[in-house]
Amino acid sequence: MPPTLLICLAAALGLAAGPVLARACWTLSVPSGEPRRSRCEDCGAPPPALPRTRCPGCDRRLGPQLRLLSSSAAVACAVCGWRIGAHPALAAYLAAALAAVVLAATDARVKRLPDALVLPLYPLTAFLLALAFLTDRHHGSLLRALAAMAVLAGGFFVLALAAPGALGLGDVKLVGVLGLLLGWLSWTAVAAGLFLAFAAAGLAAVALLLTRRAGRKDTIPFGPYLLLGALLALLLG
Repeated sequence: MPPTLLICLAAALGLAAGPVLARACWTLSVPSGEPRRSRCEDCGAPPPALPRTRCPGCDRRLGPQLRLLSSSAAVACAVCGWRIGAHPALAAYLAAALAAVVLAATDARVKRLPDALVLPLYPLTAFLLALAFLTDRHHGSLLRALAAMAVLAGGFFVLALAAPGALGLGDVKLVGVLGLLLGWLSWTAVAAGLFLAFAAAGLAAVALLLTRRAGRKDTIPFGPYLLLGALLALLLG
């Protein structure tokens, strides 16, 4: 398949998934300790069937702006298509890209990375990468992917214990999945993803302080920056 066509198809997948992602964001973007949303907060109507993103009772938007989610998913999927190419491993990256959009939006909104979305990514990603490895053992390394997962998750767990206010367990769980995906490619990709994530988070923190939108004691969600760092690592190759 020509690379341009593959990239276009991957982007089209992201655009088409926009309504589903919006519905997932509406369901998962609830404060910690509260149950998932099952009815509209305004009129009490049950949520609409996919792919609608507005309440059938009061026309309230049920999640973040659809255009933003769709365009973000399209860009993320296109980057995966460009970097991975027509290889069975692409399925793992596309699935993670779609989940990443929901996770970034949810963490930015309620500062939480739901286990309901993060934890299933582990068996799904490992299974798809294992199938890809059995198909073509010269494209990536499954052993390196598993090692990167263990190293990143273990390292972040230690950091979370040492600095509870800086990192949460949600970040620990997320970074393990990113270790699988970046470790499949190379250790350089793992290092680049981490560096870019911390750099982006640092720049964002400085910008928030300068614009007085946050104080020195405020915390910012780290999940979106972990995901952005991984995407940039893929983009830069």
